[in-house]
Amino acid sequence: MVATGNVVREFTIGQTRIKICDDHCRNKTKQDVEEILRRIAKNAIGPLSVAINNSHEKN
Repeated sequence: MVATGNVVREFTIGQTRIKICDDHCRNKTKQDVEEILRRIAKNAIGPLSVAINNSHEKN
Protein backbone atom coordinates (compact mmCIF):
# COMPACT_ATOMS: atom_id res chain seq x y z
CA MET A 1 0.00 0.00 0.00
CA VAL A 2 1.35 3.43 -0.90
CA ALA A 3 0.60 6.39 1.36
CA THR A 4 -1.11 9.14 -0.61
CA GLY A 5 -2.39 11.27 2.26
CA ASN A 6 -0.88 14.00 4.39
CA VAL A 7 2.41 12.43 5.49
CA VAL A 8 3.44 13.78 8.91
CA ARG A 9 6.37 11.47 9.56
CA GLU A 10 8.53 9.28 7.38
CA PHE A 11 11.32 6.91 8.44
CA THR A 12 12.87 3.56 7.62
CA ILE A 13 13.37 0.38 9.59
CA GLY A 14 15.84 -1.81 7.77
CA GLN A 15 14.60 -2.09 4.19
CA THR A 16 11.08 -0.89 5.06
CA ARG A 17 9.98 2.71 4.54
CA ILE A 18 7.27 3.87 6.96
CA LYS A 19 4.98 6.82 6.20
CA ILE A 20 2.55 8.01 8.85
CA CYS A 21 -0.41 10.07 7.66
CA ASP A 22 -2.87 12.05 9.77
CA ASP A 23 -5.81 11.94 7.35
CA HIS A 24 -8.02 9.99 9.75
CA CYS A 25 -7.66 12.46 12.62
CA ARG A 26 -6.66 15.75 11.04
CA ASN A 27 -10.13 17.36 10.99
CA LYS A 28 -11.33 16.12 14.40
CA THR A 29 -12.62 18.48 17.06
CA LYS A 30 -11.22 18.48 20.58
CA GLN A 31 -14.34 16.56 21.70
CA ASP A 32 -13.79 13.97 18.95
CA VAL A 33 -10.18 13.48 20.06
CA GLU A 34 -11.22 13.11 23.73
CA GLU A 35 -13.82 10.49 22.79
CA ILE A 36 -11.28 8.57 20.70
CA LEU A 37 -8.80 8.60 23.60
CA ARG A 38 -11.51 7.43 26.03
CA ARG A 39 -12.37 4.55 23.69
CA ILE A 40 -8.70 3.58 23.35
CA ALA A 41 -8.24 3.66 27.12
CA LYS A 42 -11.36 1.56 27.67
CA ASN A 43 -10.20 -1.04 25.14
CA ALA A 44 -6.64 -1.13 26.51
CA ILE A 45 -7.34 -1.35 30.24
CA GLY A 46 -8.54 -4.97 30.15
CA PRO A 47 -5.52 -6.48 28.37
CA LEU A 48 -3.14 -4.32 30.41
CA SER A 49 -4.71 -5.48 33.67
CA VAL A 50 -4.40 -9.11 32.60
CA ALA A 51 -0.75 -8.62 31.66
CA ILE A 52 0.02 -6.98 35.00
CA ASN A 53 -1.77 -9.73 36.93
CA ASN A 54 0.06 -12.43 34.96
CA SER A 55 3.44 -10.82 35.61
CA HIS A 56 2.71 -10.66 39.37
CA GLU A 57 1.68 -14.33 39.43
CA LYS A 58 5.04 -15.37 37.93
CA ASN A 59 7.01 -13.59 40.69
